[in-house]
Amino acid sequence: MSFTVFTVGWEPSFANEFLAPIEKKTGIGFVHGLVGDASRIYSAQKLYPELKFIALSKRNRDSLPAPDISLLTSLESVGVPTVRSMIQGDRVLRHCSEDESLGYATLLAGKLKEELEQLRPDAVLASHDSLHSAMSLAVARLLNIPWVALAFPVIPDNLTGFCNALTPNSLVPIIRPVDESLRSEAKALIQSVRAKNQKVVAYHAPVSLVQWIWQYALHVKNLIRRIQAAESLGTDKYTYPTTLERVCDILRRTFNRLRLPIDKMLKSPPDGRYIYYPFHMAPESMLDTWAPYYQDQLAFVAQLSLAIPADTTFVVKLHFSDPDNYSRQQLDKLMSMPRLRVAHPSASGGTFIEKAALVAGVTGTSCLEAALLGKPVLVFGDSPYANFPRSERARRPDGLYKQIRRMLDQPSPTDEEIINAYATYMARYMPGRINDWSRPIEPDELVRYAECFRALIGYLSVPENRENWYSLPPFSDCQA
Repeated sequence: MSFTVFTVGWEPSFANEFLAPIEKKTGIGFVHGLVGDASRIYSAQKLYPELKFIALSKRNRDSLPAPDISLLTSLESVGVPTVRSMIQGDRVLRHCSEDESLGYATLLAGKLKEELEQLRPDAVLASHDSLHSAMSLAVARLLNIPWVALAFPVIPDNLTGFCNALTPNSLVPIIRPVDESLRSEAKALIQSVRAKNQKVVAYHAPVSLVQWIWQYALHVKNLIRRIQAAESLGTDKYTYPTTLERVCDILRRTFNRLRLPIDKMLKSPPDGRYIYYPFHMAPESMLDTWAPYYQDQLAFVAQLSLAIPADTTFVVKLHFSDPDNYSRQQLDKLMSMPRLRVAHPSASGGTFIEKAALVAGVTGTSCLEAALLGKPVLVFGDSPYANFPRSERARRPDGLYKQIRRMLDQPSPTDEEIINAYATYMARYMPGRINDWSRPIEPDELVRYAECFRALIGYLSVPENRENWYSLPPFSDCQA
């Protein structure tokens, strides 16, 4: 029995390197929906004649359709981002005019609906980035076709799962048994985190002149590559920022970094009790897609500060990858709030977490690190990190003060509670590989991913699972 998967927005080279070998190992038939300038399909077909491609966008010289508000409204439903949210969460379309962004959304919605109705795949495979992924979820849900995106935990970094929605806690319940082997692995990882030996792969902003020069050289290299490979990349104004927009953003960030008020920032935790919130990198899917209501982190911090008791300091830390995203004026205004301190982006986040009375976060890894230390964690997004002892999903804004006071007074969880919760967290994922695709894909990793896709096929082969795909109960209910 054949099994067909329609991918959305995957680059041809990556599909060839990653999905084509899986297709040979599993028998899955992949059909790849390309975004960007539709003319790129000819280059893709020439480079990878064994793969099947469908263009989902238009040619650069073609005009956009007029916005079809009725069509777009019909695709909005519970569990699917609103079209406004899709646009605001797209790092390119958010800067387009209303007619352009809604017209492009209309174009994608119509093309996706047409192709999925004709193909009727067994599943749609997208990602957590950009409007095309969110729109593919909306159309797939309308047609009751299962939609998935790959999910990767950061600690440990060698596991993989499938999400059935655009939040990291919406994992398809393909769950491994929580046995002694998994608990032992969880215990070892907890010890590694507590000893500060666990490293997380992440980009760090330049801090020296040499690093700055290297960073600008990389910007130039990427720009040249984009110009030279425009045809194969499908460069258009709806999937790539223009050269002018990119240059302006680089200059903005450079100016902000040169005027960073580092003399006013904390290098180490303050005395006394404090609540700690580390900023997320932006733009980034952790906010733009997973938790779009918290995209404006300055506004979010201002609101959260209103719920913090007067005897507790509020410490926020700029992201080490993204310290230049805010102007000096914005940071000075932030620092003027009562009992709010800003930590230096290069300061040790682990030390601030270790000494905090409570850690707040939207979806970031700091929430997991805090939970593994036994800290109370206030999580605002739909994150699997909210499933740890003393971790809670944030309530309504007018109830936050009461929730924070109660959480501050909670006793610490036992190590046994933390180990059990972490093993259960890890059991929601399958053996895979690190989410760093600049590293070559090894043969044994392809074998593991083939097993991941076989597990997905097995889950979808149960009629009840397929029929109830968009009404799966929350994780906590699944474990009852």
